Amino acid sequence: MPADRVALRPLVFAPLAWLKLQFLCHAGLTEVAGFGLTHPEDPLYLEDVLLVRQRCTLATVALDDAAVADLFDRMADAGIPPSRFARIWLHTHPGASVVPSGTDEDTFARVFGSCDWAIMAILGRTGRTSARLRFQAGPGAAVDVLTMVDWSEWPPLALDRDLPARIADWKREYATLVQEIVFAPARRSPLDDFLQRSHFPHHDPGDLHAAF
Repeated sequence: MPADRVALRPLVFAPLAWLKLQFLCHAGLTEVAGFGLTHPEDPLYLEDVLLVRQRCTLATVALDDAAVADLFDRMADAGIPPSRFARIWLHTHPGASVVPSGTDEDTFARVFGSCDWAIMAILGRTGRTSARLRFQAGPGAAVDVLTMVDWSEWPPLALDRDLPARIADWKREYATLVQEIVFAPARRSPLDDFLQRSHFPHHDPGDLHAAF
């Protein structure tokens, strides 16, 4: 299929999958990553976001190898092939930017580079997204794809009332599987304090650092 025609296919989120990814994006101060579970008949329609145990910082995510293996085992037991859950890598950025970092690019190439096709999709704190499809067929190519939410599939009223319970489940998942590593600001050294007292007696302590 020509790359320009592939680019016209958007990556579509079911409403609850989109809300779960939004929740994960705002649940903490770090990045969070997951796998997109797709519809059996549409590899670009996301039905759910699958979370595994991970260690996260402001700029990186490290998935636990044993947890990923367990996910593959569970999916195999359920009769779900890797093409439905291990081709779309979702992660969040704790800021507004959705431009892949160098680490993102390295991870996408290393982990998904041998797949027949894969997508890296990023959600930022302001709701912006980016997504890139890479495939190996023919000469191979990488194309940006749009993202959208299929709000026409919002659950019926009976399920709509269950949304608080679903959010509670997401909170438990996050608390159980996501280990946030947030580095504390560097402590001021005695030299900082000495220079502050000696040379900037009438300024806020932060002014010395702001000046350089």
